Amino acid sequence: MSTSPLARWQTLHRGTKRLVITALVALDAILGLLHGAGSLNLLDLLLFGNLPGDLVWLLQTVQLICTGFAVVKVVFDDLPPSRLRVGIIALSPILLLIHVLFSLEILLRGQGLSTTVNLDLASLGMDTLTWSATYLAIAVGCTLTYAVQRYGNFAQSEFFMVGMYAGVVLGWMEHVQPLVTAPQDGVLSWTVFLYALILGFLVSGFAGVVVDRLVFKGFRDRKASADVMMIASLGVALILRGLLYLRFASDSKRFVPDADWMDGSGQAWTLPSRVFRIDLGAGDLQVVSEVREASYAFNNAIMPIVTFGTVIMLLLLLTRTRLGRRMRAVADNPELAASCGINVERVQMMSAFLSAGITGVGGTVFGLYVTFSPQTGFTLLLPAFAVIVLGTIGSISGTIVAALVIGFVRAVSSPVLIAIGNPLERTNYAAMAGVTPYLIIIAILLVLPKGLGDGWERWRIERLRSKATTRTEANPRAAAALAVLFGWIGLHHVQLRQNARAVAMAGLTGLAWAVHAVSSFMRENSWAGRDAVAPSGMDAATSEAWLSLVGTEQAVLSTFGLLGDVMWPLIPLLVWAYALREAYLLNAGRLNEDPLPALTRTWTSFTGRLGRFITACSEALSQGLGRITGWMPASGGGAMPLNGSLDGLQDLLKGASSRLTEWSEARTTERGSTRAFLLFSAVLLLIILWLPLDGRDDWGFYKSLQVSNVLTTFAIFLLLAFSLNLHTGMTGLLNFGVIFFASIGAILVGILTAPEEYFGYDWPIFPAVLAAMVVGAAAGWLMAGPTARLRSDYFAIITISMGEVVRLLLSGEPLLRVGANASAIGIGQYPKPLNVWWFCGREPQLTSAGEVMSPVACSLDPTITSAASIVGEWLGFTKPAPYMLVLALLGIAAAALTWFVLSTLYRSPWGRVLRAIREDEEVAQHHGHDIMRHKAMSLAVGGAIAALAGALWAWKLGGFQPSFMSPARSTFLVWAAFIIGGAANNRGMIIGAMIIALMEFFFNVLVAAQGSSDLPLHGVADSIDTLFQWSVLTPFQPAVLLLALAALMAFFRSNKAAETLGLLGLTMLILGVLLGGEGHHSITEVFPEVLGGVTPKMGFVKEVLVGLLIVFSLKFNAKGLLPEVPFRPDRPGAATAEVDE
Repeated sequence: MSTSPLARWQTLHRGTKRLVITALVALDAILGLLHGAGSLNLLDLLLFGNLPGDLVWLLQTVQLICTGFAVVKVVFDDLPPSRLRVGIIALSPILLLIHVLFSLEILLRGQGLSTTVNLDLASLGMDTLTWSATYLAIAVGCTLTYAVQRYGNFAQSEFFMVGMYAGVVLGWMEHVQPLVTAPQDGVLSWTVFLYALILGFLVSGFAGVVVDRLVFKGFRDRKASADVMMIASLGVALILRGLLYLRFASDSKRFVPDADWMDGSGQAWTLPSRVFRIDLGAGDLQVVSEVREASYAFNNAIMPIVTFGTVIMLLLLLTRTRLGRRMRAVADNPELAASCGINVERVQMMSAFLSAGITGVGGTVFGLYVTFSPQTGFTLLLPAFAVIVLGTIGSISGTIVAALVIGFVRAVSSPVLIAIGNPLERTNYAAMAGVTPYLIIIAILLVLPKGLGDGWERWRIERLRSKATTRTEANPRAAAALAVLFGWIGLHHVQLRQNARAVAMAGLTGLAWAVHAVSSFMRENSWAGRDAVAPSGMDAATSEAWLSLVGTEQAVLSTFGLLGDVMWPLIPLLVWAYALREAYLLNAGRLNEDPLPALTRTWTSFTGRLGRFITACSEALSQGLGRITGWMPASGGGAMPLNGSLDGLQDLLKGASSRLTEWSEARTTERGSTRAFLLFSAVLLLIILWLPLDGRDDWGFYKSLQVSNVLTTFAIFLLLAFSLNLHTGMTGLLNFGVIFFASIGAILVGILTAPEEYFGYDWPIFPAVLAAMVVGAAAGWLMAGPTARLRSDYFAIITISMGEVVRLLLSGEPLLRVGANASAIGIGQYPKPLNVWWFCGREPQLTSAGEVMSPVACSLDPTITSAASIVGEWLGFTKPAPYMLVLALLGIAAAALTWFVLSTLYRSPWGRVLRAIREDEEVAQHHGHDIMRHKAMSLAVGGAIAALAGALWAWKLGGFQPSFMSPARSTFLVWAAFIIGGAANNRGMIIGAMIIALMEFFFNVLVAAQGSSDLPLHGVADSIDTLFQWSVLTPFQPAVLLLALAALMAFFRSNKAAETLGLLGLTMLILGVLLGGEGHHSITEVFPEVLGGVTPKMGFVKEVLVGLLIVFSLKFNAKGLLPEVPFRPDRPGAATAEVDE
């Protein structure tokens, strides 16, 4: 009896089914690319050829590339443990690169094009190390933070920036100016560089401790979730970035310890290399290689050397010291660690110091080989998250391996994109190499959701179990032979199954070699052992100072070089001698006997003392920081003489606190929430009406324009907040990529409605908006499948990465360009809804030449009667009413309709299921609810709403660049509205969005008021300027004031206030020491008089304020201004029962 094909298909193994489906998808893409016979070509045929040809082959290429990742996923999930599986996994980056080149070969053949990819092995290796070290410097700090404190830190990149600017600040100091300003002399100076490493570590570490004590300690004390702490880190990132912008301005800077460090050709290694030329496309596929030389500049090479060195030292600290064991104990179980006598809070503080300090060292070195601004750190943060996701969050060893993988992908993507960009008429593709880390994040979480570290750990456990079941006895004679031959690296201990000893012996030898190599390099490339001669062109005083600094450097580097010369032959020989003694005992059959008991006792005593010394130092540092952050008297001290006089004040404060608590609890009821909403709304509407204008003739027109602008911005942020509230507040999905859905709406509406002469598709506006919302909903639905099962922090990283992918595509993909110039980046020249009708009337207006008048031309023609002129006359304007009034009405109408629909949905059974999923997925699933379907529906509805907001945003802008998608200008502001307003409450979204919209315009008024005393709010702007100048020009004055207030608070036992003021005062004191005051280089370099002198940029003040709003709201008003009101539907029959009674 024959079996049906469907039955045979059902009997196949899951991996076989997946491979068959993957092969069919790949075949479809290949047929489409080569012969135009794929499924997308069929879809284009059904749409009468309206799909852009470039879009079809781009999607087919992506389809073919994705099949390679699908095969890797099958290997991970379905291939049984074997050497084949291990080999494929280990070679997967290389195999995927080959698959990508194959996909590009198919693409170019189908297009009849050809190109040559040049892969220089030395350059690839150097770029891999440089990018790996850059990402690793941030990733290792995030990993340590997550391992010990259990939250993802979005402010880690700001500590990287602190390290960058630490080097710049050091270069501005008078003491080192002779070295920094000296002309090139062909010899490197190491003094400023080494000082900068120390300063970067200490300053960044101190910043980490300050942030931890002021922000995250409070969250730990109240047992806040990791998600709340991660969201708070967004606010911290905004605060630190805004402060860096205010103090160092937005122009690019670079750390230059000595002019010779910038000599990339003279100060560089020359390395042999082999270049592979791969001919792709039409003709035969050829691979040709040739030998050449490549140079690796010292200022580039120093980044991987320092970063990997510090990370290895951190790894040794965590695995080989008592402090490391304590940190691992706290990471595993803080409560159990505390019960064992470990000071958990001190360990948390040391973790914050180390994670920020190591990241800061990486930032200092990064500033040596590239120019940077305060925005640079964030551009590296998400690739660093790709590293920690690939390496498994919390695994430092996995992070190191993952950094190398991501660095390799980033390095190899540049030559490939350059090669294919020219023949495909996409010359900007080289700039899109930054997309690859984001794509890697998405691919990783689809293929290996728990990262490499988890896979490595499972493989290691399986290997240990296999060894335990098939354990063989060690061969003493073989071990003795290995000890004689390779005892200097401890290889014989591998044979004896004593891996820890093998690592220790190899580590000692490696450390000796590293010290020797580094000291020799520094000695050979410095003034050590040479007669120092001051460079020409320096005056006598500067030359004398230069000679003094160089003389000190000569002594230090000569001593360091001598130490390296002694260590390298001596330590390996001592290790080898110890191994030979072990070989003798092995041959004598005395396997377990200590080779050198006296030496062992001495070494144990020495290491014990050293360990206790290190522990004492770390504890002293922690206690010192603890005294700084909490110097208050013990609670059991004697009564203070002023206590009695403060009783009345305390009673007053207690009464106010109790009334505030009652009011806060009232907001969780329907009536209290409604009253609070009406109160907040009234206040905010009054503020909108109060917003001042400068003295203009037609005050009414400009006031209506201002109010309309505010309301339009409010409607945009409100729709985005509604979307975020649905995803996060109701469903519990931590969405950091709301701008991704908004960009879909903005881009599609702009491209589809733009006229064909501007490279658009000339669609009507309403169908284009509807199509954008459908695509946004589809994107949300499709996102749910691979991502909704991820843990919340991974989901947040995925969503923010998708937004960054779209932003970078908007910069480099020609299909996403609309406007008068086809090569110009951005989208413009698209129509706006009702714009023509508003200014020109229902019928098109013609010029004297018979051409159709534009809305702008119609608005300037007083003879045209239109809706704008009628409304303007009715309102008493001297000109037609502004179009922004129409846009505001459309936005408010869309927001009101969305509010009504969402409120209905939230009160439906569907909304109650979303709440159940948010609270506990497992319980909701136990009650029979389809979790994935409800999450997909939530993402789809929210995606459609955000797409509508994106369309409204595009109309308000009139044309936009990729910068409008910057998270600091979009996602973070929406999150601020969400947090301030109150999660899971649409009324809260209204209040939060209005506050953010008002903040935008309030600071716009302040910017204008800075320049003229006749403008409104000039007094406020002048006060901000004065406060900023006081803190910058005389930093010791606010430092003394803050420390005095801290002492006063400590005297009155207000512990938290004393800690906060003390840390802020100490921070100002350190800034005063480093940056000085009036007349210092830091003032003249950052605030030149030609640019207005010491004046704050109000946009950066706003960024700091938004960050403060996020942090303060989470710390002191976690539920928002309008918390969620519990909703319980009436029970069936309840009304009838009441009537019966």
